[in-house]
Amino acid sequence: MKLPANAKFLLFDMDGTLVDTEPVGPQNFVDQLQKYGIKPTNEERELFTKIWRRDGTDIKQDDWLPEIARKYGINRTPEEYLKEFYAMYVEAIIAAPTLSGVDDFLQKLKASGTYKTALVTASKRHQVEAIIARHGWQDIFNVLVTSEDFTKHKPDPQPFLVGIEKLGASPEQCVVFEDSKNGSLAGSAAGCYVIGLRAGNSQQQDLSSADQIVRGFEDIELLKSPMPGSSMDKFNDAMRKILSVPKKNLKDK
Repeated sequence: MKLPANAKFLLFDMDGTLVDTEPVGPQNFVDQLQKYGIKPTNEERELFTKIWRRDGTDIKQDDWLPEIARKYGINRTPEEYLKEFYAMYVEAIIAAPTLSGVDDFLQKLKASGTYKTALVTASKRHQVEAIIARHGWQDIFNVLVTSEDFTKHKPDPQPFLVGIEKLGASPEQCVVFEDSKNGSLAGSAAGCYVIGLRAGNSQQQDLSSADQIVRGFEDIELLKSPMPGSSMDKFNDAMRKILSVPKKNLKDK
C-alpha cells in the first residue's frame, strides 16, 4: 500500500510496532516469580497480559504486582518488588529485536527526506533512548514522546496530540503506525490516518478503527518526493519562477 499523498508526518508506536517487545512484559512477570521458585497460574498470566496491555481492565500493574508478591509470601516490600521487575524489564526490552521489515523501512524513510517523524510510546525516556541507541536510530526520529510527556494513556489521543504539536503538524497531515487496539483508537481520535500492523502480536488485535491494516512494514511504500521546505523543494521553486518569466523580460535584462 502507498501512504496518503498528503502525508508529511509519521508517528510511530514502539512496542509491538517497531520492536518485538510485546511478549517481554508478560514474560518478565513469569521470570520474576520463577526467581522465587513460583510458577504463576494460567489465569494470573492472562490477567497480567491484559493489565500490561491495558486491554479491558483498569487494574494498574504497579498495584497488582505487589499483591501477587504478598499472595506468594515473597519477602520484598512493594517498592523493592517493583524496582526488581522494572530492572529486569529494561534489560529485556533493550535486547529485544526489531520486527520484520522495520530496519529496511526506517532506512528508506531516512533516505527519502520526505517526512518528519515522531516516536510516541508509553515507555520511559531512558528506556526509549537505550533502545534507539542499540538499533542505531539516533538520526531517524525528529521527536520523542515518552511517558514523561503526557498524563493520559492510549486510547486517549493525548500522546499523539503531543507528538503532533511537537512536530508542528496538523492531524490531517499525519500517519500513525500502531499494532494495538488502544493505539489505533488513539490515533484515530487524534484525527490522524492510522495504519494498523499485525506482525507484532501473537494474538490478533482489534484494529478495526485503523484506516488500513497490513501485516508489516514490507507492505508499505514510501513516497519519493522531498519534504516541503527541503533544499530540493526550494531549488525547484526557484526554477519554476525563472521559467515563468516572459522571454521579452529576459531580453530586457
